[in-house]
Amino acid sequence: MSSAKPSIVLIGTLDTKAEELACLAGLIESQGATPVLLDSSTGPEGTYSAGIAAAGYELITREQVAEAAGTTVDALTSMERGEAISIMRTGVAELTRGLAARGEIAGAICVGGAGAHLAGPAFQALEIGFPKLIVSPLASGIRTFEAYVGLRDVAVLHSVADIAGVNSITFPVYVQAAGYIVGAARAFMTVPIAEGTANAIAVSMNGNTTPALTRARLALEAAGFSCVSFHANGAGGRALEDFIASGKALAALDYTTTELSAHLVGGLMDPGPDRMRAAGRAGIPQVLVPGCVDFITCGRWDDAERQFPGRRLFAHNPELTLVRLTAEEMAEIGRIFAAKASAANGPTTICVPTQGYSVPDSYGRDFWDPDADAAFVVAVQTGLRDDVRLQLIDAHINDDAFIDAVLEELMALIEPPSTIADRANADPHVSSINP
Repeated sequence: MSSAKPSIVLIGTLDTKAEELACLAGLIESQGATPVLLDSSTGPEGTYSAGIAAAGYELITREQVAEAAGTTVDALTSMERGEAISIMRTGVAELTRGLAARGEIAGAICVGGAGAHLAGPAFQALEIGFPKLIVSPLASGIRTFEAYVGLRDVAVLHSVADIAGVNSITFPVYVQAAGYIVGAARAFMTVPIAEGTANAIAVSMNGNTTPALTRARLALEAAGFSCVSFHANGAGGRALEDFIASGKALAALDYTTTELSAHLVGGLMDPGPDRMRAAGRAGIPQVLVPGCVDFITCGRWDDAERQFPGRRLFAHNPELTLVRLTAEEMAEIGRIFAAKASAANGPTTICVPTQGYSVPDSYGRDFWDPDADAAFVVAVQTGLRDDVRLQLIDAHINDDAFIDAVLEELMALIEPPSTIADRANADPHVSSINP
């Protein structure tokens, strides 16, 4: 492993951060890797520090980045800053993706304040497992990480001080950054990453449904399947949809669909409008469960009370508060659920636990409301296409009896792994999912 010498693309605006980037490039080199600087500058003048020029680092100029974006530096400098950055992001993504695809780099790092956003599309284009690091003063705990992380495994390092010089705060941060990206890149080069199999089942889960889905995972693995679970926190739901759309899922066990409620009512876990669509579009088998649709997730208790006065609340932890949906909202979620299930191109079954959809939605607990839950069921029954199977199961969502019934429905829709393997061996061109 120590003999591997990775190349690392270092993305930044050399018109404003040349000193800092030169320092980081030197640290990367001192760790036994080769820095490749990519200039994402959009200012009126591109100025490279003497240190970068003297060190002889490989440099991808901003002229090359602009050309990759289908424009010129002269055109960029006449634009408003926001428009220029948006175009430059395209060029950064195109060049970074190309470097990775050709095996010319084994890691990518971006350093900057607002300029760190220039690496967003580039990092989203890189495969999971490829090392990606952003160092920025904007990566603090009170800010959203969506712009940096998106649907990829992007590491984010808070620079504490601004990226403005090399000093007693920023230097040790740069040392950390260099150590991380070089070590990660070396591991990427030398440690094989399993490709996965055609037996992957995409699963949605959260803390409320962990007991049931732990049982499901063990049962599915014993049957020869693998589970790829996504946390139903907004970004996780979008990642699940992306995973299914990529053709890597044999089937979907969409057990925790609370994000639909977030998109309708609010809170922290909104995945956008495309949740619970990819499996239907792909035509793969799916079992849908209204796990935790009875609530949305908000922040601290006081914040939730201000946002949703008069609602029933449940303290999930000191930072997260659950807010119970009304009967009217549950009916609307039912209509949405039915419409998405009815749009599916493949075999689809809905399983509903009639004794509660979440931990607090159980007899005698804070969210127990049979009338509200029944409003969901009626709406689903009214709006569901005739050939979509609906199973009402007299159990709670975490009961063994319920998850076992769900697994039985799922197994009825999909081929066993042995059958998939037999078909593939008989005809290597036949696959149960897209390659």
